[in-house]
Amino acid sequence: MRETVISDEVPGHPMRIGDSFTALHWSEDFFAGAVDPVVMVDHFHMTAATFPPHPHAGISAVTYVFEDSASPHVNYDSLGNHQPIHPGALHWFVAGRGAVHTEQPEGPGAHVHALQIFVNLPASKKHLTPCAVHLEPAEIPEYTAPGVRVRVVLGQSQGLAQPATARLPEPFTLLDGFLEAGAAFGHSLPAAWSAMVCLVSGRVDVEVAGRRVPLSEGHAIGITRPGQATEAGLPLRVLAQGGPAHWVLLSGPALREPLVKQGPFVMNTLEQMRESIASYQQGLFGQLRWPG
Repeated sequence: MRETVISDEVPGHPMRIGDSFTALHWSEDFFAGAVDPVVMVDHFHMTAATFPPHPHAGISAVTYVFEDSASPHVNYDSLGNHQPIHPGALHWFVAGRGAVHTEQPEGPGAHVHALQIFVNLPASKKHLTPCAVHLEPAEIPEYTAPGVRVRVVLGQSQGLAQPATARLPEPFTLLDGFLEAGAAFGHSLPAAWSAMVCLVSGRVDVEVAGRRVPLSEGHAIGITRPGQATEAGLPLRVLAQGGPAHWVLLSGPALREPLVKQGPFVMNTLEQMRESIASYQQGLFGQLRWPG
């Protein structure tokens, strides 16, 4: 049996666009495949509209807004959706065969602190009809213990489950965790799944597969576990070191399929990429209509 692979600690790549957007950026190729099916993560702060309406295809574009945001992140898309993603909420946009959207902070004192995550779709689902799954903060269960609070945004952990996960194209787990100094949280990583642990603030150790890996603020690690789906889960623990810590775990079944990436499009072959771009240029991804 192949061993569990744990990447090196990877710092987020700093990004800035004008005066309204800063981010730490991670791409799947930073981790040598250890975070599959995650394609990209931006941990960002945004204070004003930054990105014009733009297309996606072959992926799900996921926005999770942290609870400390000062305003909602408002979604507009070619499916006709127009809704705020409030602090603590999640919006999972299945682009599938292609759709257009944009999201922007709105309201007095606008400041959004959030994650933008690209999750790959398997080859068999690249051409799904676009759709969206939206979760309000009150729909997200929380696990609590002394010094521990973990929001089970998607998937399941410690006996808590998010029912809306069944509406996603593929299983996925998103945990938003907070630890006081010296506290720890345990999670079970299924066989044939990968995981990315991203540290928002503080300092932690991640224990998995007999190793204890230190993780610094603004850094992430990838973990990929081989095996059959029927095998027992692999214990994974996050332990706060020296003070409070805020971390996120992203995890899903590893697809192990070829990747062809071009901006917001992710396909398996160059021919598929050409076809997808042509569909967008022909207007087949739909039009975004602003309210009013």
